[in-house]
Amino acid sequence: MDMSQARNRQPGVGWTWRALVAVLGGYALASAWAVLWGAWDVARVDGIMAGAQTGWLVYVAAMIWAFSPVALSRVVGVFAAATLGLLLAAMWLAQRGG
Repeated sequence: MDMSQARNRQPGVGWTWRALVAVLGGYALASAWAVLWGAWDVARVDGIMAGAQTGWLVYVAAMIWAFSPVALSRVVGVFAAATLGLLLAAMWLAQRGG
């Protein structure tokens, strides 16, 4: 990167996008995790409670990984693919009866 490109970059923009992806993407991922646990073949309240309690671990791990030195596009792609995969698995479990 030459000096003209360095001057045009705003230093806080990268952190802002990473924070936005960490909060929203981590929330989506943790919510999909809780939905998957709710669709599991256990008592509904037990599945929902287990999903909500372990969802915090998923959320924290997602937020930490969002600030790792990986390209932001990769973080967004992995969050989207993992969220979609968890939701599809939950739909499959719900259709087959848990």
